Amino acid sequence: MDRSNEPLVATFADVLREARQTAGMTQEDLAERADVSVRFISFLETGKRQPSLSALAAVSAGLAVPMSTLIMAVENRIAVGADRTERNRETGARR
Repeated sequence: MDRSNEPLVATFADVLREARQTAGMTQEDLAERADVSVRFISFLETGKRQPSLSALAAVSAGLAVPMSTLIMAVENRIAVGADRTERNRETGARR
């Protein structure tokens, strides 16, 4: 069963990249702190890889933030996107 969810993976990629940049780190810095390869960080940040729980734990530790912080940021963005989609449907239905 394919459980990929491209919008979710893309949103995580954005959140991770922004968290890393906010922390003032390069991909190399985060990779070293998370004990993963730079290529893996790049794949996560471009949405080419979906993070496992172990990967989420590693990058959150590397960023010195709780895993829940990254997850909540993803959830908030997805909720905002869903709200916009619903408003656009409502607006389009009234026209």
